[in-house]
Amino acid sequence: MQAEIDAFEDFLDLLEEIPPHPYQTDDGSMYGAVQSPSHSSHTFSSAVQDAYRETVLAVDHWKEEYGERTTLESIKNEFRPEVAAGLAGGSAMWSQPLWNQLKSSSEEAIETRQRSYSAITEEQQQLKNLHSSLTDIGEELAAIEQREFTFNECSDRLTSIQQQLDELTHEQQSYLHQRKRLNPELFTTYVYANLDTKYPGLAAIATIRQLLDRIELRHWAGTY
Repeated sequence: MQAEIDAFEDFLDLLEEIPPHPYQTDDGSMYGAVQSPSHSSHTFSSAVQDAYRETVLAVDHWKEEYGERTTLESIKNEFRPEVAAGLAGGSAMWSQPLWNQLKSSSEEAIETRQRSYSAITEEQQQLKNLHSSLTDIGEELAAIEQREFTFNECSDRLTSIQQQLDELTHEQQSYLHQRKRLNPELFTTYVYANLDTKYPGLAAIATIRQLLDRIELRHWAGTY
């Protein structure tokens, strides 16, 4: 994710170095800067596509992740269809508006990825904290199974663990509600697309809860 953010920022830097061709306004006058000598051998369209290939498409995982066959296909997907169509046409009449669209779309791509990066970082911290809590619970359940406590102590500890799991479930559900409101598709559609569950935190809690249920059943049956 950070590599993509850096790539779009580099693309923006190169875009600033590509002055647009002048274009004709409604009253027939010409508007915009003339290309600098460094770009005299390239059209506006080819210069933009070269910059995009050198930055965004150069990200190591880009081709494998997105499977786009051409530069214009990627630009169409990342920006807008009309931007790709304008670049494909290569018309100088639209260079200035295209430049503006490219700039704003690149900034939007950066901002979207920055929000996603922050959301993923928060998700990682949430799962790390949850893993730590569940590890502690798992160790306590193992001690109960190994009969390290008296019957009454086991009863109290099992009740405490049940309460802890209820609290963790509530915390996780509250977090997921907030996550869904801020970025509804990031995790369910992309991050966890290849997993059997879209909510690994809740799935982990459910697994520990099943273990707790089995241990409680054996505890109250007096088989410990």
